[in-house]
Amino acid sequence: MSNVQTDKKMTGAVMVVGGGISGMQSALDLAESGFKVYLLDEKPAIGGTMARLDKTFPTNDCAMCIMSPKLVDTGRHKNIEIITGAKVKEVTGDPGNFKVKVAQKARYVDIKKCTGCGDCASACPVELPNEFNGEIDTRKATYKLYAQLPPTPLP
Repeated sequence: MSNVQTDKKMTGAVMVVGGGISGMQSALDLAESGFKVYLLDEKPAIGGTMARLDKTFPTNDCAMCIMSPKLVDTGRHKNIEIITGAKVKEVTGDPGNFKVKVAQKARYVDIKKCTGCGDCASACPVELPNEFNGEIDTRKATYKLYAQLPPTPLP
């Protein structure tokens, strides 16, 4: 944790690395406790492995039905800043007083203007192996990580 000055009041700040189901829940728990949370994931969107699942074991519940409310809560929480397409490069300092250097991939589509229409993916000339499908097919450089998300570009 590190102290951050906000509105003349000292509050703690934390970084959660990994935006899967446990990372989202950790970020929500910390944010509800009053911490500023930076949720970092190397993928173009949060969701992790659970986004790839149809059902969960042992209850056979719908994976997206469990994950969707957490996605919405995490994305809307005022104390959570989501940083995608990024990796931790360096951590310096001491416990309770540290700095993190993050390398974030460039985006070639303005996320604030994205409506999820898919036109950018249709127009994209670059094809890459599709990691989501175990690289048995290809995807465009601009793509949806999973169906419930709007398109998210990566270089």
